[in-house]
Amino acid sequence: MSSPIPAIAPVSAALRAYGVSSAANTGDFGAMVGDAARSSLATLRRAELVSARGVAGTADVQEVVQAATAAELTVQTMTQLRDKVVGAYTDVLRMAV
Repeated sequence: MSSPIPAIAPVSAALRAYGVSSAANTGDFGAMVGDAARSSLATLRRAELVSARGVAGTADVQEVVQAATAAELTVQTMTQLRDKVVGAYTDVLRMAV
């Protein structure tokens, strides 16, 4: 049997910087996409809660702006990912069999 391909050092360093353990990287592609979707949803929910606290006057303006910016970046990333997936799907459909 072949041994698994070792992780690329810069990617490993980035994962450590964000607090992701190497054990979490052993899943399949579907698990990775699912984790990314759950993380995105958590970011959006946090932004919603922080903005509600901001309207109520219990959150700092800087915290509200940071949460809104994180939500905006998350939505932009998910939109770009969706566009790439749809583009790849249409490319597959155009392939000659």
